[in-house]
Amino acid sequence: MRANNRFFRIGKDNDDSMSPTLNQSKHKASLCIKTGISLVLSFLLVIDALAIAYHVDPHAIKNGNGSLASPFNSIQAAQRKVAKVNQNMTEDIVVYLHGGTYYLKRPLLFEEKDSGTNGYSIIYKAYENDVPILHGGENVTGWQQVSGNLYKAPLKRSDKLRTLFVNGKRMRMAGTNEPVNGLGGWGTFEVKGNESWAFGAGTSIDGIQFRTKDIGVLGNAEDVEIIQCNVFTEKIFCVRAAEHIGETTILKLQQPYGAIATNLGWAGKIRHNKPFVVRNAYELLDAPGEFYFNRPTQTLYYYSDGEDLSTAEVIAPLSDGLIQIKGTSTSSRVSNLSFEGITFSYDHWQLMELEGSHAFAGVQSLGLAIKYLPDGNWHPTEYNSTHVPRGTVHVENAARIRLTKNRFVGLSSACAINLVNDVHDSEVNGNFFHDLLGNAVNVGHPQHYKIGDGELYGADAEGLCINNLISNNYIRNVCLDFRQVEGISAFFVADLQIVHNDVAGTPYGAIAMGWWWGNSNIPPSNVAKNNAISFNKAGDTHHALDDGGIIYTLGEQPDTRIEGNYLYHGPRCIYPDDGSAYLTIKRNVVKNRPGNLIWLHLWVDHCHDNLVQDNYVKNNLVMDNGTNTSIQNTRSFIKEDFPEEAQQIIKEAGIQDEFKYLIPDHEPRKVTIYPKTFIDKRHE
Repeated sequence: MRANNRFFRIGKDNDDSMSPTLNQSKHKASLCIKTGISLVLSFLLVIDALAIAYHVDPHAIKNGNGSLASPFNSIQAAQRKVAKVNQNMTEDIVVYLHGGTYYLKRPLLFEEKDSGTNGYSIIYKAYENDVPILHGGENVTGWQQVSGNLYKAPLKRSDKLRTLFVNGKRMRMAGTNEPVNGLGGWGTFEVKGNESWAFGAGTSIDGIQFRTKDIGVLGNAEDVEIIQCNVFTEKIFCVRAAEHIGETTILKLQQPYGAIATNLGWAGKIRHNKPFVVRNAYELLDAPGEFYFNRPTQTLYYYSDGEDLSTAEVIAPLSDGLIQIKGTSTSSRVSNLSFEGITFSYDHWQLMELEGSHAFAGVQSLGLAIKYLPDGNWHPTEYNSTHVPRGTVHVENAARIRLTKNRFVGLSSACAINLVNDVHDSEVNGNFFHDLLGNAVNVGHPQHYKIGDGELYGADAEGLCINNLISNNYIRNVCLDFRQVEGISAFFVADLQIVHNDVAGTPYGAIAMGWWWGNSNIPPSNVAKNNAISFNKAGDTHHALDDGGIIYTLGEQPDTRIEGNYLYHGPRCIYPDDGSAYLTIKRNVVKNRPGNLIWLHLWVDHCHDNLVQDNYVKNNLVMDNGTNTSIQNTRSFIKEDFPEEAQQIIKEAGIQDEFKYLIPDHEPRKVTIYPKTFIDKRHE
């Protein structure tokens, strides 16, 4: 992994082993003073030769020069300065971010000109013990009481508001307090087949019917969302209009995304007569902690949960992501960038968009449908009908990107860090993730089934992600809205290490790697290989969805290992799904509750040539319908404690000592945005 050893050096917290820090400079300078002015001057010359440092402070006045005495007042100003001096680097350039809030109306963009050169890095990092916050929201003030606990405030924006924070706590869109059953589909939407978003001609429904008494008479229907889960998938449909006929209300879907989302096969199918959650309507605003933004009148409403809104901090997310790192092509990458000790908060996402229509059309994991399929079968398209959403930190065509010791909290995107296309030799290490609508980290793309000369999101996706490290990340309260996504996900990847992470409390699985199904009638991909899911601590999963594993794999992945993990409290702990092959599953410890489902789930003969060896389990419940599976030396315990060697595996799994400070004294508070009964009824 460490092709560039100096790039991957990791020091202790607040100890920058990559370049001299200001504290080190002060300490050395004080020693020099004792020996005379000449030595001080010599020391300063040495420091100047070794590193370049700039300072940024959001409280500074404009036109600073980047020194400690006169810092820049924005990251963009520092970025422009760095781009003027980084063409022929002889040491790292450090941009120190002083404490405070850096407000962003749009994401920071880093391109090739922002790269480190000559093998040296540009490091954006927190200054000493400061807490710099990249903040994508806007403060809402001017609250007036409407009646009782209902308040309103002016808010100028053109987009739907999907998230609101009051005194740091995530609130929820006004919605039905219980799931409501649909009454079936309505109308017909015709697809000619020659549209850019279609893989053939066909028809779909154009809306969904409900009892008016269940959802009320809804105004501003163009902002209403309806949500349904089915086994391991989730759909969020956006509405364009409502029509009331007698005792029935028809919610007409935004098109063409409605046609795409309602015409998927398998668990992607819409169940018209099953429960939905309906949300984002003023008429449904009736419970503490709910909000609704009326776009036509530019008015935000909030049903107070007892807060004093004259003094409360109310934040409406605004920026569409926070950082984009984008090279031009596989031959022109952004490289050698590092971000350390930064808090990322309050970004905004409007769901996937197509010709003005929006939806979250789940296929599986972070893979979302983006094209109409007449028969709902996404396999013949070689997954070119599938896309992934952009990340809060979105990376493509890049190498040696390092994100470490950061905090990702209060985010609204479907993915916090997305290493999506042609990302090499990069690292997501030692970060804290909490209170996210989506997952923590994704690597790769479904369209990497083939690697060719085309552009991503079309035939022959161009950029495999190779030789990346996802390690020592603490992940809690993620996938709160986009629940079909695992805490960490990866598609077609090579030489990826997912190691020493701590993931718990997810609505679906904890870690997933791979794509392609053995029953797909297209050949297996030869792209994914030499990956590892090892030494992780993960469990307490599947709170909302089913048919997955704590660790889940898909497709052939030669020389891939699942080793040394401690897994607990999940319905299927290790699940090599259809087409999984050439895996070594070794020395894992699995602790399940009595009566839970199997620890190893090889359910079909398309799973083949896997070695399962030396695992420790509570209750040896196995499904092995695979081909050429070798299960050796499984040690099973029921009432007995695990033996010493298993206890050692448990001890070594999860966050390593250097990053144990990430683990709070108590589990973070639970965050939810759905009615509890929507979870309880998930299997109906």
